[in-house]
Amino acid sequence: MHGQPSFLKHSDENLRLFLQLQGFMQNTYLDFASEFIELKTFNLPELSINKKDVESLKLPNYLRLGNRLERFFSFIIQQSNEYELIAENLQIIEDKITLGELDFIVKDLKSNQNLHVELGGKLYLYFPENVKDEDQWMGPNKMDSLHRKLKTLKEKQFPLLYYPKTIEILHNKGISVAQIEQKVCFKVRMFLPKNCNKIPSYVKKENIFGYYISFQEFLNPDFRNHLYFMPEKQDWIVEPKNGEVWFSYDEILPQVMEMHKQNQSPMLWVHKGETIETFFVLFW
Repeated sequence: MHGQPSFLKHSDENLRLFLQLQGFMQNTYLDFASEFIELKTFNLPELSINKKDVESLKLPNYLRLGNRLERFFSFIIQQSNEYELIAENLQIIEDKITLGELDFIVKDLKSNQNLHVELGGKLYLYFPENVKDEDQWMGPNKMDSLHRKLKTLKEKQFPLLYYPKTIEILHNKGISVAQIEQKVCFKVRMFLPKNCNKIPSYVKKENIFGYYISFQEFLNPDFRNHLYFMPEKQDWIVEPKNGEVWFSYDEILPQVMEMHKQNQSPMLWVHKGETIETFFVLFW
């Protein structure tokens, strides 16, 4: 999506970064993730952050959404007076082989407790017709699933803390693994089929941020009389109300078709008079 116009009328990278950070902070926690992994949720401290605060947060424009969210997590921890960031993206390497990495080691300054926190920041689409539970929540491009992500966290990421090499690395940093508590910070935006009114009991209404449709549905005349914008993936967490640039249906349709040629399901913001909605147009 290189070269795609910004949703802002005037190029302002600090404002764009600030809106992305705001979106990350507004993403909702999925309680089910903590229940599945059998660990407590790590709730990020609530901060009052303004545009000027992000001037020190220098992120390359090409940085992928997942890596961007990790930097946002780190930034919030460092801005907080509740926690101290001990380590981030700590690679565990033995005999030149990378065994994995720990997302974050933070210290709770009030309790003096060290915490190992794994971050999950995902967007998932609900496919209720899928028989297997693990296939009911999928990424927009069918490349990952909620169940697969949680299974990896539970069976690989969190056990990595107790590998002998990890214990050695942390010991050299003056940290005892025996005194570390593990928590998960799983923040999501979830999308339903259009006109779906029933959601699984483990999902809260605030977890739902929009819907999805097929390309054939998008050809319906009902969609022609609205204005649209197709955000880049790094802006998928920005609230669409912040959009300042809008295109007609005839202008956005070729962009959707081009994304489908690349086997990508684009997100669209649609401006319907007084309301603005978010939805995906599936390529499959």
